[in-house]
Amino acid sequence: MIKRILVPTDGSESSALGVTYAVSLAQSFDAHIQGIYVVDVKLLEGPFLQDLSASLGTAPYVNYQGNISLLLEERGNSALKFLSEACAAAEVPCEVAQASGVVAKTITDHSGLADLIVMGRGGEHSEWLEGLIGSTAEAVIRRSTLPVLITGQSHVGRDNMLVAYDGSSHAQNALKTAVAFAEVWKTKLQILVVGEKSNTEGIVSKVRGYLDAHDIEEEIVRADGEPGEVIVETAASMAADLIVMGAYGHAKVRELVVGSTTTYVINHAGCPVLLAR
Repeated sequence: MIKRILVPTDGSESSALGVTYAVSLAQSFDAHIQGIYVVDVKLLEGPFLQDLSASLGTAPYVNYQGNISLLLEERGNSALKFLSEACAAAEVPCEVAQASGVVAKTITDHSGLADLIVMGRGGEHSEWLEGLIGSTAEAVIRRSTLPVLITGQSHVGRDNMLVAYDGSSHAQNALKTAVAFAEVWKTKLQILVVGEKSNTEGIVSKVRGYLDAHDIEEEIVRADGEPGEVIVETAASMAADLIVMGAYGHAKVRELVVGSTTTYVINHAGCPVLLAR
């Protein structure tokens, strides 16, 4: 069950949506929020400062490193204050921390005692991403052993939940996660299986067998087509409040690339996407 939610924030509008969504989610699960802001060491120790110093004709790291570090820390304090105040207003217990390191690695390093990670879709550079997933979110998805929820909205809807299921181990965990949500929210599940009927009969049978042991309302549907497009279209047609799916399918190398179906759904879905491992 979801009892501790890790919420990375960078002070951007996109991460503020993630904060607001996470706080609302925590209310429904009676969960605890763990907020983190990471000072990116690449901005303090990498070629960025060397190039900046060279262009200004000064010695590298003189004043600039300290000033930039101070600015980043102040931004972190502001971001974590916003999170703390949102939790206080919602009466959600929380703790916050600021750390330094490679952002995605530091986030996942701090996720050991969490049950879920919630992040905004973009981040501080989201205005240039035009709604696409940010590099930090993608890197966290690759690294995390926890479910990761990516959202571009602050509202938590509980009426319609779509589970994309392909029979892979990640999809099995996605189904278990979705059932846990549905049992708390009393929400109907729609399970989508993409593929030809002859190739998916076994998958559908196993899903039915699993769901028979749970007291939830559900519907299993099958569709043909490119999985990412079918998932997004189905979610739109049913006005889904949340898509739950495996972070990877059968043949993806998890540490090298986020699956193409996963990326497509995150970038094109009109609702939050919960990725299970």
